[in-house]
Amino acid sequence: MAGANGRALTISWDSTTLAGVRTRGYTLTNDHVDVTTDDDSGWRTLLATPGMRSVEVTVGGVSSDQILIAAMMAANVAGEPISIGLPTTTGTLAGTFFVSSFEQNGEHDGAVEFSATFMSSGAVVYTAGV
Repeated sequence: MAGANGRALTISWDSTTLAGVRTRGYTLTNDHVDVTTDDDSGWRTLLATPGMRSVEVTVGGVSSDQILIAAMMAANVAGEPISIGLPTTTGTLAGTFFVSSFEQNGEHDGAVEFSATFMSSGAVVYTAGV
């Protein structure tokens, strides 16, 4: 199986790639509903359709674009949704997200580091790559 370069996974916020990102990741969640009863002979039974679906995106890096960092902070404080595009190794995830956490510190040789977590709100669309 061919590998994939981690730099290929980028986070795009309102069509602008987040600058200064060193680490990034995402988690897709489909929480299925357990409907097991005594009639299932001890085997778990799940509804075919998940009860809740969500995507969580995490990023961390060095603060190289103060305008984007300020916009992330403002969106977190105001609780405003943002549009995120997330190219993956197999396609793209896109949707509306909220900044659920944002952190800055100055521990990396005097540079300001940041980390943020984005949580999906509403449907997230997956478009397969070529």
